[in-house]
Amino acid sequence: MNVKPFLRLIRFSNLVIVALTQYLLQYHILIPELRNIHVAPFLPDFPFFLLVLSTVLIAAGGYIVNDIEDVEIDKLNKAEKKQIVGRIYPLSIAWKMYIFSIVVGFIISIYLAFYIDNIIQILIYPAAVGMLYAYSKWWKKQPLIGNLVISFFCAFVAWVVFYAEILNVNSEKLHQSLSTSKAVLTGSGYDFVTLIFSGYAIFAFISTLFREIIKDIEDAEGDKVENCRTLPIAIGIKNSQGVAFLIGLVFLGMVFYYSYILRVGVLQVILLNFAISLPLMYALFLLLKADKKEDFSFLSKFAKFIMLSGVVFILIMKI
Repeated sequence: MNVKPFLRLIRFSNLVIVALTQYLLQYHILIPELRNIHVAPFLPDFPFFLLVLSTVLIAAGGYIVNDIEDVEIDKLNKAEKKQIVGRIYPLSIAWKMYIFSIVVGFIISIYLAFYIDNIIQILIYPAAVGMLYAYSKWWKKQPLIGNLVISFFCAFVAWVVFYAEILNVNSEKLHQSLSTSKAVLTGSGYDFVTLIFSGYAIFAFISTLFREIIKDIEDAEGDKVENCRTLPIAIGIKNSQGVAFLIGLVFLGMVFYYSYILRVGVLQVILLNFAISLPLMYALFLLLKADKKEDFSFLSKFAKFIMLSGVVFILIMKI
C-alpha cells in the first residue's frame, strides 16, 4: 500500500498539529498548574492519549468525507495528481475508511466518558462527527455557514481538553492559588489557565475563518460550476476580500489585546507579535493587492502558516 496518498487524504500534517496543540495545552499549560496545587489530572497519560486520538479520528473522518463529497468539484479545483478519492481510492474504499475512523473514535469517547464519570461527554463525539458530515454534505456550499462550522471545530480542539478537566479547572484550590490580578501578571493560577484556553480557542476560530474565506475565493471558479453558494459567489470576490480583511483586522486587534491583558513578560509579548502580528499584517497587505487565483492560492497557504503560529502562542506563555 502506498502510504503517501493515504497521509494526504487524512491531511496528516494537520492531524499532527491537532495532536501537538492538545498535548501542549495539557502538559505545558494545565498540568503544571494542577501540580502547583497538588491536584492530579482526571486524564493521566494513556487516557489523555485516547482523548487526543479520538479528536484526531474526528478530524481525519471529516477530511475523508469532505473528499468523498468533493469528487466532482476537485476535478476543477485541484490538479489531477492531488485528487485522492476517485483517482487512487475508489469511493467504496473511502467510505469504509470514514466509517472505520468514526466508529473507533466513538468507542474511545464512550470509554472516556465513563472513565471521567461524565456521561454527557458521550454526546460530544457524535455531535462533532455530525457537524463535519453536514458541513461536507450541505453547509460548505452555503455562504459563511461552512466557514463558521470549520472555525468552531478548530476552537473545539482546545475546548475539549479544557472540558475534560473542567472540575479541576473550577476547583477551589486553583481559584485560590493566586489572586486575579497576580495570576494574570505572573502567568499562573486559574485566570492564567482560562485566559490561555479561551485565547487559543478564539485564535483558532478567527484565524481559521480568515483562511476559509480566502480559500473560498481561491476555489470560486470550480465552486460556481458545481452550483455552490459560497461567500465569494453570493456577494462577489471584492466584497469577500473586504469581509476577510475585516476579520483579519479583528484578529490583529485580538493579538494586541491579549498582549496587553496577559502581561507575562516583555519577551513573550515581543515573540507573540513577531510570530503572529507581523505575518498577519503582511497577509492583510497581500489581500488588498490580490486579484488572481494564484494570489489567493499563496494567501491561503500563508494564512495556514499564521494558523500554525497558534502553537507559538501556547509555547511562549510558559517561557
